[in-house]
Amino acid sequence: MMKQFGRTMLSVIGLAVAAAVLLLIPAQAAGSNVVSHAFVPAVGWFTPDFSELVSAEVVSTTNGYMLSYIVVDFGGGFSASGFGSIPASTVTVSGGSVNGGKVTVTLNVNTCDVTGFTTSYGPCGTFNLTWVEVPAGGSFAMRGDTQQTLPGGGKVVTNGEQEIFNAVTTGTALGFDAPTPTGGILIKETNVTVTVTGP
Repeated sequence: MMKQFGRTMLSVIGLAVAAAVLLLIPAQAAGSNVVSHAFVPAVGWFTPDFSELVSAEVVSTTNGYMLSYIVVDFGGGFSASGFGSIPASTVTVSGGSVNGGKVTVTLNVNTCDVTGFTTSYGPCGTFNLTWVEVPAGGSFAMRGDTQQTLPGGGKVVTNGEQEIFNAVTTGTALGFDAPTPTGGILIKETNVTVTVTGP
């Protein structure tokens, strides 16, 4: 029981970092984006020796998706960060509606092959991750505006309905294997507007 609690807490901490990755959005991403319906995933985990934190998040856009990621090395060694648009074909959603434990989102992309993808530091690389909804975990709904302030004064404002579901995440990110089990989240967006403004 204590072991499972520890893993859950580590996942929560990792997801907090995944949310913070939005702060890496560059100024050229400014503008509004309306999403009628989407499932967008996020995940964060520690490596087995707790020396590194790996985090990845997918954001839905009208033209496809954006991927943001960060790897933090607590010993000052390997670190990586990147953000940018990825082809719509690199993200697949299946399984129908939520609450049935069947919604599955798969990310399969090599950011080295994506023109215009920004690697802030560290290498580009392959992300092969799968999120499977866990209905027994319940959900958390948000409606209205949520706002994040970017460094330098920019903002990301999300308006609409977002419902967050727990998910089991498997796969690899930049060569890091997600441990078993790894908890992630799936965000169901309905009529959501995301507006990014520069400073």
